[in-house]
This record gives sequence, C-alpha cells and structure tokens, in this order.
Amino acid sequence: MQQRVLCLLLLAGTMESIQENVSLALACTQAQEISRGPRPPYPSPGRELQLQCDVPGDPGPLEFLWTKEGSDVPLQINPDRILTLPPVGKNETGTYICTATSAWGSSVAKYSLEMIDLFRKVFVFPRASNDSYVILKPKPEQPLQNFTVCLRSYTDLPRPYALFSYATKAYDDEILLFKSSSREYRLYVGGEFVTFRVPETRMDWEHVCATWESATGIAELWVNGKPLPRKGLRKGYSVSTEAVIILGQEQDSFGGGFDLYNSFTGEMTDVYMWDHVLYDMQSIMWGGSFSRYIFGWNNLHYELVGDVFLKHRLLF
Repeated sequence: MQQRVLCLLLLAGTMESIQENVSLALACTQAQEISRGPRPPYPSPGRELQLQCDVPGDPGPLEFLWTKEGSDVPLQINPDRILTLPPVGKNETGTYICTATSAWGSSVAKYSLEMIDLFRKVFVFPRASNDSYVILKPKPEQPLQNFTVCLRSYTDLPRPYALFSYATKAYDDEILLFKSSSREYRLYVGGEFVTFRVPETRMDWEHVCATWESATGIAELWVNGKPLPRKGLRKGYSVSTEAVIILGQEQDSFGGGFDLYNSFTGEMTDVYMWDHVLYDMQSIMWGGSFSRYIFGWNNLHYELVGDVFLKHRLLF
C-alpha cells in the first residue's frame, strides 16, 4: 500500500461568542505523528471552528470519516473533507479523528481540543524580580497598522513599572505600556513614546486601554473607561509580527534584559489585544463581549515564568 500524508488544517469564520478558552494541538501523520501547528494558531472566541483533512497527491481520498475519541457514533462520513464544529463549549472538548480512505488505502489524523477557564482568575506577581513574568504565546498574523491593548491591574507600587511589553528584534519597545509614576502612563510604539497624565486615584483596580492607528498616528489612552487627550505617535509606522509579548516586565532586549526596578508586583487580569481601534471602552471595562481579537482573557495562551501564579480573583 502506498503511504500518504494526512494533515489537519484549522479554518476560522464567524459564530456566536464563546466564553471558554480554547487550547489547540494539531498533527499530521505518516507512519509516526509529526507535530504541526494549526492555522490560525490560536483562534479567537466568536469564530467558527472548522477542521479540514488534506491528503497531498493524486488521486485524493474518496471518503472522509470523522469521529470523536470515546464515541462509537460517527460525526460525519461523506466526501466532504471539512468538519464544522458547533459553538465550542465544554461538550466539544476531546480528540477528533479524521480517517481518509481512497483506492490507495486509509490514513488517520487527530486533533485535540482542550478548554482553559480563566473566568474570575488573575495573575499574581507577588514580588519585584527580574526573572518572573508571563509570556503570551499568540501573535498577530500580519503587521499591525492599528491596535488596541486593554488590561486590568491592582497594585500599591509607588515606583515605575511595566505592564505590557511587545518587543521585536528592531525595537525592544515596539509596543510598551508603562506606568512611569502614579500620575503618568507612557505608551511606546516603534521605539518612540508619548506621555499621558492621569488623575490621582485611590488604590484600587485600574482598567487601562491603549489604542493607536498608523494612518493618523493618533494614540489614545483610556483609564477606567474615560479617555485622555489624544497624542500623535509614529504616523505611517507598521508594527512587526515577529515579537515576544510579556506581562509584568520591560524588555530591554528581545525576550529579556529585565530590570528589577521596572518589574510589576500586584495582580493583573482581563488582558486583550485587537488588530483594530476600539472606542467602546466602557463595555470592555465591564466585561462586554468582543470578537475578532488577537488574544483575549477567554482564549489566553500563556506561560508563567518564575514566581507568577494564577489565582482566583478576590476583588471587584
């Protein structure tokens, strides 16, 4: 029997908002399983999930059998190589199997769908350090002409600290959200920054959103749902996608160069990034549902490094 390679591809389209976080793994098989990433690598909630079997070569398979591991009932069996999943929830977790059959024989590929629930959870940064942070794994698929970054933090730090650091090989501060004092935020884009002065607030959770658009160079900061005066920054610039994204540290080099005295201590949650400019920050602040983001708290793929912990939220 001639041996053929069977691959699973991931397609994305629009569907109703998904509240759970989706973690994806994908494989092609040819005698042994070969690890391979899905496309897009981290589909966002609010998008339809489709699995597609591809078998290179001619003649192609005549029939595709879709099953779910642990069930004897076929999900689909016909010449259609695409399986469309319903809005993803906990019932959809598990391993999906595609068996492609043709005159040449059969081949099998598997796809694992897992759920990570971050509802009412926070990242806790308990101490100042230069070795503790959160790496965010999703990245934009295309260079950014616009973006919105939002997050919520809780701290009693009197000194400067970094919240969101997006570094490329060209600029360690390609995008950086930095609180330089209790009355001042800095937003960096492509190595340059603008300063936003904020009102003095009592120690509490602080929700902040930063937006930027290349066509006008307009940068804007929203604190607790209220906009500050707009500033001009890097008009015509394009943000690279070859990035390392880190929470809680300022990168002074690509993926490193952390400074103890700029590290964040406290709690952080509700981290989102979009590839377009949003304006309804009140809805975002109070948990409104927004799709088409690069990553969000409902699908955040991350790695904790050092003394950072995922805990239940206690306040607000």
